[in-house]
Amino acid sequence: MTRLFVRKGVWYLDYCANGRRIRESSKSQSKRVAELALASRHGEVVQGKFKLEKVQKSPRFSNFAETYIEWAKENKRSWARDAISINHLAVDFSHRRLVDIHPFHVEKYKTARKAEVSPATVNREVACLKRILNLAVKWGQLQQNPIREVRFFKEPGSPVHFLSEDEAARLIEACSNTLRPIVVTALNTGMRRGEILSLTWDRVNLRERFLTLVGTKNGESREVPLNRTMVELLASLPRSSEHVFTNRDGEPYHCVKKIYSLALRKAGIENFRFHDLRHTWASHLAMSGVDLLTVKELGGWKSLQMVQRYAHLSDSHRRRAVEVLGKKFSHLHGTNVAHGQKYLKWQSVVSN
Repeated sequence: MTRLFVRKGVWYLDYCANGRRIRESSKSQSKRVAELALASRHGEVVQGKFKLEKVQKSPRFSNFAETYIEWAKENKRSWARDAISINHLAVDFSHRRLVDIHPFHVEKYKTARKAEVSPATVNREVACLKRILNLAVKWGQLQQNPIREVRFFKEPGSPVHFLSEDEAARLIEACSNTLRPIVVTALNTGMRRGEILSLTWDRVNLRERFLTLVGTKNGESREVPLNRTMVELLASLPRSSEHVFTNRDGEPYHCVKKIYSLALRKAGIENFRFHDLRHTWASHLAMSGVDLLTVKELGGWKSLQMVQRYAHLSDSHRRRAVEVLGKKFSHLHGTNVAHGQKYLKWQSVVSN
């Protein structure tokens, strides 16, 4: 249904588009002008060229960002990181309406921010902006995300920090009595700090030697197998609270940063985050010959790409594996093996 109506001397258009009823001012007191405007809108709808943004005021970034954060608090574990990103994005985008944020503006923002922070930080902020605009589309505030084609900076791979066996032993020795079980758990299971501190006894099954994690970082629950060290450790802990790991007063830990930093200083270990204990667990699995697919499944990573950082650590294991085959089939080469050994010795003499 399409019609015209007048209000305070100004003619308005009333029509349906994209499944919605729209009332739009012609901004004219002339009925003829309003008729032409209505015909134009009807033509756009029929040809599939109608854009809701033309007639609907898009919310400003500053207003919609507030709505987004309220939603994120209820739906995202990392909402606090989004709030930090929004504070930086607001400097450039708070005055703009969502529909007026174009790739050009975002590219300028990326360039300016890269001079101040790392590419990874810029990427997190741009990703936050994309999420906000995607949600605006989902909620009917935008027809499409105007920056969906904006690409992220390439991030240099960060080196994997992990403890040697000697360093791990020193750290465990330096821990307080309440911190030690937490660190031992991280080194034996690869669990994240939040997963460890929030663990409750109802999720622990010592008989079957596994524990169940819910509400993990990737949103999925997973079972964590327990080795003998973990079974003995958990069996020795008091059950004075529903939480497995508690402080001296029997209260669950919410943060172990201070006591963990103290243990690092005592052990003589520098620049080593608690999360690096998870890298230590995965690194030693890879160096022990455990395949990356198994590491991924045990650690709860979503994709194999996320554990590729540990691939180079298993190189020596792969070399040992092919050497086993070399010894097994060496007799099939006959005199060629001896000839090859003579050739290698000759090459060594020539190169020296």
